[in-house]
Amino acid sequence: MKKINSLHANSSARQQKIIAAALTCFTEKGYTETSIADICNASAASTGSVYHHFRSKNGVAIAIYLEGIRDYQNGMVKTLSAHADARAGIFAVVDYHLRWVSRNPAWARFLFEYRHAEFMSDAEDAMKGLNTEFSKGMGEWFGRHIQAGDLKRLPKDVIIALLLGPCQEFSRLYIAGHAETAVPEASQAIAEGAWISLKRDA
Repeated sequence: MKKINSLHANSSARQQKIIAAALTCFTEKGYTETSIADICNASAASTGSVYHHFRSKNGVAIAIYLEGIRDYQNGMVKTLSAHADARAGIFAVVDYHLRWVSRNPAWARFLFEYRHAEFMSDAEDAMKGLNTEFSKGMGEWFGRHIQAGDLKRLPKDVIIALLLGPCQEFSRLYIAGHAETAVPEASQAIAEGAWISLKRDA
């Protein structure tokens, strides 16, 4: 797993270390079987330190989830914003998604498996905030290209399904160890399909 960078201005090195260690524990033992003691041992943090920063195991799991989503979404918007050309942007987004998953398999697996876990009910407001910012950043780019006539005028949810739906399915196969195609090849093929689906016909 790559180093979890601080995406909160107030996030400390200790918090990051605990989050990274907890993700390793959850990956190796599962969420239910992991104890606070396991997280303390893996992070070399005291029980008091873990409870000070996160209050509970649920709190640690929520922090892992939110940090993963932030990292993914911030990188996605940054990647898309760097491309003025519609086709290049679509291809870049698909490539970013698949490479993020391949670089962060533990994080990606956690995001897939625990989105609807019971502990996530305490994170709904935070998730809504993150998704609102993400939607705004993505929407501005797509809005410009729809207005310019580069992309079809489709509902937002349909655009997301056409662009990221295939990425998500390949990612599930990848993290389960069932993908047969290398990430660069898959990225090219999926991006071509997304572009055909989204581009405005001449």
